[in-house]
Formats: sequence, C-alpha cells, structure tokens
Amino acid sequence: MFQVGEFIRGGGFRDTYECASDPTKLLKFDRYEAGERKVKSRGFLKDLFRSVRAKLGYKKQRLSGNQDELLGWQHIQDVGLEDHQSFAKVYGIVETDRGPALLTEKIDNFWHPEIRSIRDYISRHGRVEDKELIRALIDYFKILRQNHVSCFADRPENMGIVLDTAGNKYIKSFDVKPYLNHQLLPLHKIDYLNKKRIRRRLDRHLDILSGDSSSDGHKI
Repeated sequence: MFQVGEFIRGGGFRDTYECASDPTKLLKFDRYEAGERKVKSRGFLKDLFRSVRAKLGYKKQRLSGNQDELLGWQHIQDVGLEDHQSFAKVYGIVETDRGPALLTEKIDNFWHPEIRSIRDYISRHGRVEDKELIRALIDYFKILRQNHVSCFADRPENMGIVLDTAGNKYIKSFDVKPYLNHQLLPLHKIDYLNKKRIRRRLDRHLDILSGDSSSDGHKI
C-alpha cells in the first residue's frame, strides 16, 4: 500500500499529492465519482440541445478524471509514446492509505521552480520570446500531430517546461485525459475523419508557433 505525502495542487477533476512511499511518483485522487461532476449551464437552448444529444447517445459520458487519464494513456501506449520524454508516465490505479489513486511519474527537472508550465510562463511574461522555448513548443506539437494525440496534453497548464540532461528545454505533458466528443453525429468513430479533425486542431497551434518563430522578435 502506498503512503500519501504532501498536497501538491488541485485541478478541476482531481487533487494531486506527493507519494511518500516513492519520491519519484505522484498520487492523483478523483474529486468526483464517474458522472457526478456538475456541468456548467450554458443557457436554455444549449442545455436543451445537449440534453437531447445525450439521450440520443451521441455524447460520451464523462468518466472520472483518473479513468479518463487511463484511457488517454492507453492511446499514448498504442501509438508507441509511453517511453517518450514528453509524456509523464502513468502506472495505473493503486491502493493508498487514503483510498484508490492514480500513480504517475513525478516531474522534477523543471526549467524554473516558479514557472513550471506554459501557462505560468505566459502569466509571468505575457508572451513567449525565448527562441529555444518556441522551438521546444513546435517540436512538441509536431509529436502530437504525427501521432494524432488530441487531449489535455495540448493545454498550456498541462505543458511543463523541463530540461534534459544537457540543459536543453523541452515540453512534457502532465495530463493526457482525452477530450469529450461534442459532435452530434458520431463522425469521430470514422478513423480518417477523426485524424483529419485532430490534424486541423494541432495545425492551428503549429501555424501560430511557426509564424512567430520566423519573426524578428521570436514571440508567441
């Protein structure tokens, strides 16, 4: 049984703690049971539309945060990226002294102790002006695009700024929960159309980054 250590951070779905039994790991606890997370109201017509769509079976039921990440990690494994440096490893559900939790890799090679993610960087500096960081972002989104990875890994708050053994910056994802399917028709089940949609999404990021990296200021 794993022992729970100090609280690290809380997100929309889960709370993360250090693993006292193994300092190289983290423990993620679900804050909600499957399907219990409250859905924010978006107005009468949109809520009605979503209700009808759900009854027709076109919208995937939200799993718990840990179940979702296990599902996303399965895709990472399926495309052969489970050992890639850009993804924090997921080891599965374990028993702890506070109940079941998801055991994941702890990232300790951050570039800066207070600027751990791209969101932190933008909050502090406004725009990305570091040429090396822009190149790291471009390389990261190319990996996502080439492997059709569309998940929480492309959110700025989940994109860690870390250093390799040579001191070079690269991006490492904290979270690979898949996005919900919001389409009325289940077109995402057609592999060609799903991959095309993922490419379009990630290409928007690459176009912005590539355009900014070629400018004189190297800004995002």
